[in-house]
Amino acid sequence: MPIDTDASLARRTVRARAARVSAMLLGGLFVGFLLLVVVFIEYRRAIDWIDHTHEVISAVGELQSTLSDTESGQRGYLLLPDPVHLAAYEEGSERSRRLLDSIGSLTADNPVQQDKLKALRSLTADRLDQIAEVLRQATKEGLEQALATIREGKGATTMAAIRRLTATMRAEEDLLLARRSRHATILELLMIAYGGIFVTVTAWLCFSTVRRLERDYQAERAEGEALAATLQENRVLLDEVNHRVKNSLQIVANLLRTQAMRHRSAEVRQELLDSSSRVLAIAEVHRRLYGEGAVYDTVELTDLIRSIAENAVPPTGGAEPAMTLAAGMPLSAPVDTAVPVALIVNELLTNSYKHAFPDGRRGRVTVDMAVAGNEVRIDVADDGIGLPEEVAGSSGGGFGLNTARNLTRQLRGRLEIERLTPGTRFLLTFPMKPSAPTQA
Repeated sequence: MPIDTDASLARRTVRARAARVSAMLLGGLFVGFLLLVVVFIEYRRAIDWIDHTHEVISAVGELQSTLSDTESGQRGYLLLPDPVHLAAYEEGSERSRRLLDSIGSLTADNPVQQDKLKALRSLTADRLDQIAEVLRQATKEGLEQALATIREGKGATTMAAIRRLTATMRAEEDLLLARRSRHATILELLMIAYGGIFVTVTAWLCFSTVRRLERDYQAERAEGEALAATLQENRVLLDEVNHRVKNSLQIVANLLRTQAMRHRSAEVRQELLDSSSRVLAIAEVHRRLYGEGAVYDTVELTDLIRSIAENAVPPTGGAEPAMTLAAGMPLSAPVDTAVPVALIVNELLTNSYKHAFPDGRRGRVTVDMAVAGNEVRIDVADDGIGLPEEVAGSSGGGFGLNTARNLTRQLRGRLEIERLTPGTRFLLTFPMKPSAPTQA
């Protein structure tokens, strides 16, 4: 099943463009969030100014009320000379001064109000002095003198001026309050509108992102299913090819064996049988690599050598030499090591069966495999008649032994031949390199 690479490329392009747009939107949302924070801070400042204006209005009104209470204390003392009324006057005087100081600190940023406050301080001081003079006269000079001073009207005039001045200050603060209230209302509406836009854009961005991810997931899932189907088809095809290769190797080996059995020449017959065993050795490696529908990168050498040894037994009806296999822990080898090792062991065992036990002689063939450090040692020995001196040399022997030497050089190993009493020993030593992944 072909995979639509154009669709995948187009989807990746759309995804990249969507990612850029999303990044820009996120940047815009971040800037918008900062602006929203700025608007909120400004709104809080506007609310604080409104509260500040209310405090000024309240302080001015409380000052006027305190002065009225001080006048009431004066009148009470004139009607009933009681020290309690004097205490009310003193308390009102102190409170008036504190209120003036408070108004001064609250209107420190308003020069107009500061000018009015100076006049208000003067009028308040005059009025408090007038009340104090009336109380002194009532105490020292008599009630009639105090009432005469009151009837002069200076106190009423001063108090009227104070009322006008405080009314003017309240009117000024009312204007500021109206202006600041409008500003706060505008900021509040702006904050609500911008907050609504921010939430809407954020929700739309989240929704569109989720939808895009869902579409991408569906597309990736469809592409994955198509890829899985393609891989399954390739696996079936590869299994079929491997099966045909294995069968072909088996057919070639059987044809060589059949041809050997029918040939009249014993020498040709033996060569055909040797070729058949070599093909079977390669087929055995192939079977272990690609058997049971799986493809592996390594071959387990112990089982491989056991199978090679079983296949190397000559097909004769007479007594066969006994074969013993000794191996340590399982050892896996990569493909480019397993094939030469299989062929070398096959050649060595074939050589032992063919030359060490002539005329039906009984004996024993042993195969011993061990690992020492980073080297693998395979020892093939027999107790037969032994190799001639000229064959045990570095270049002696026939096609099979020279083939084993060439394959040993391919493994960058060593093949030592030792003449025993009786028998012959072949010691194959080669480094075990790490396995590399098979390229499909």
